[in-house]
Amino acid sequence: MATDDFAALRDISNLLLTDENEQEARNRFIRFLDQYSGAGSLGPIVDSLAARLGLFPYMSPNLDEISDAEALTVAYHSPRSLSDQGFTFHAEQQKIYERLMDGESVILSAPTSFGKSAIVDALVLSGKWENFVIIVPTISLIDETRRRLVTLDTGYTIVSHPSQQPTLKNIYVLTQERFLELSPVPEVDFFIIDEFYKLGDGETDEKRRSNLNIAWRILRKTGAQYYLLGPKFDALQVDADSELSKSFITSDFNPVVVDVEDRSHIEDRLADMKLFLDEEADGPSLIFVSSPRRANEVAFELATGAADPLVIDIADWIAENYDPEWYVAKALRGGVGTHTGPMPRSLQRAMVRLFAMETIDRLVCTTTLIEGVNTVARNVVIYDKKIDRKPIDFFTFSNIRGRAGRMLKHFVGRVVSYADQPQPEISTVDLPIESQSPAASLATLIQLDESELTEESVERLREILEQDDLSIDTIRSNRGLDPLLQIGAARHMREAGAGEFRDLSWTGVPTREQLTAVVSLGYDELISGRDRSGENARSILAKLGAARTARGDVRSLVEAAMPYMRPGQTRSNVVDDVLSFQRNWMGFKIPSILRAASSIQCEVAQERGERASNYEYLIREIESLYLPAFIAELEDYGLPVPVGAKLAKLGLRGESIEDVVSALVRMARDQWVLSALTRVDRWFLADVASGLTKEMPTIAPAE
Repeated sequence: MATDDFAALRDISNLLLTDENEQEARNRFIRFLDQYSGAGSLGPIVDSLAARLGLFPYMSPNLDEISDAEALTVAYHSPRSLSDQGFTFHAEQQKIYERLMDGESVILSAPTSFGKSAIVDALVLSGKWENFVIIVPTISLIDETRRRLVTLDTGYTIVSHPSQQPTLKNIYVLTQERFLELSPVPEVDFFIIDEFYKLGDGETDEKRRSNLNIAWRILRKTGAQYYLLGPKFDALQVDADSELSKSFITSDFNPVVVDVEDRSHIEDRLADMKLFLDEEADGPSLIFVSSPRRANEVAFELATGAADPLVIDIADWIAENYDPEWYVAKALRGGVGTHTGPMPRSLQRAMVRLFAMETIDRLVCTTTLIEGVNTVARNVVIYDKKIDRKPIDFFTFSNIRGRAGRMLKHFVGRVVSYADQPQPEISTVDLPIESQSPAASLATLIQLDESELTEESVERLREILEQDDLSIDTIRSNRGLDPLLQIGAARHMREAGAGEFRDLSWTGVPTREQLTAVVSLGYDELISGRDRSGENARSILAKLGAARTARGDVRSLVEAAMPYMRPGQTRSNVVDDVLSFQRNWMGFKIPSILRAASSIQCEVAQERGERASNYEYLIREIESLYLPAFIAELEDYGLPVPVGAKLAKLGLRGESIEDVVSALVRMARDQWVLSALTRVDRWFLADVASGLTKEMPTIAPAE
């Protein structure tokens, strides 16, 4: 065996005699490490090759076992700020880190396993900058990033909610929407945008894409240094001589190797996948499917019934608190996790946590997992042939493929694809607010001063700029919302009779007629097309009424919805619909259209001499699922609503989110509180508390 290992290393070394073979040599070396036991006398050779190939994290941690020159090289690639973590950069990470530390801005496009986030950690711990802003695409990534920074003990105040009070040194970790709520814009020394490709058509939600472009524009105008990071693509769609072009770096450096196996020809995909998972898969497996409904069904089909006792307890808890017929609970009881967009964030977090603990080794998910959290898996299965009814494109395929393997964890990842593997194509990312390309929405362009607009953009905006139904200031205040829809709503209000307009002119708690009026106007005038998602004003009002009665109790909401099941639906599908309405409509769409309707009404009311509206009380009620606001806010930290409601009955309170989380950490140490909770309640509470303070001890879940 030692002889074979030596021969393999010799062949790799021979490849390095010419520079053009370096990538091949690196890949073969990584494959060697995947099966290398570490025993024997080959350690010095392995370390020398790792150094030559720039794979310094793969060298022996014992500096006494390597040469002085190699030890110096390792020390050079080990940033002082990460020394306590024993972290070492690979060669390409070090280059990026040096450019950033030298004051350059960087736009980095690199493979998923590159280690882009580790550079962020080193920058923060360097202490060179006082105020960071980190824009992430999802609230789940806010939670993950905050947890990582808490573990590092940075010395900064981590601001993850617009209502939090900053201090002298801050790290704002926010989605673009939460950043845009900050007023005034905070002092910024350095900003980071994660998954920056969503500035372009990588984000399918036009409003979110527009808001990200606006956030980028605001941040760039501060003059702060920046670091944009995203997956591998080929080019940035900007002028070649621009500052942005000079900041752009694309790297193929990958510290893992991924094998892709094409099984698109197999007819019985489910049977073949079961066979692969049972007999071939070595390590944890992510299974990507096309939709939440598919994820739940496939997970249910894969369930074996042989789950860890803790997993069974959590599955039973989900069944009790959500619905016993929900496929998510049934699949988990069989040892298979599920991760989809409509799921409560706390359950998404639980699934990822169980997967990371390897308490479950199969996680069925949609592509929301790509942008939601960083997961580690040896195997990735691409099960469905289409996503969103379209064949999987090369960029998406590459992004999913990048989930297989992870530096220092799985040297070689394996992808089994039942979808046709798309042909490689040149991929570019547009920054629409910079390029003012046709991809720039009207909601994006209207944020620019007229002097900044190109002739083409002025022409596109002409109808908006020349109308006098709604001021540009009001249109801009409703960021991300189509200006033409806003103008249409303003015209409707101007033409409304006295009685109809009076039903829009309220504050505080609305009457039934007032609620009906504003929801109907918002639905008819301020959303269109796919954003309506099969709902109508009447169904929205009915579901809001049920939510007000249920006050967060999913079980009662499911019972209320059962008589209205669509043909072919199961009870599990109804649970999905209930959760999707809470997540998408109550969490985003309804608050958005109500805020826009109120701002438009205020302008029209002033001209009509009528009373101005303020819908904020109702908006807060809806966003919080008609519960105390902090219960819904703690869901973002990973605490399920049922546990939050139980803690509220035990005395959890607070005037601000800071007060609430401080009280929660205290309660997590209180034996009287813990004795009133179930084992699974404590499991959730321990996880949330440990993500808020580095000093939080592990809570032993009593039987």
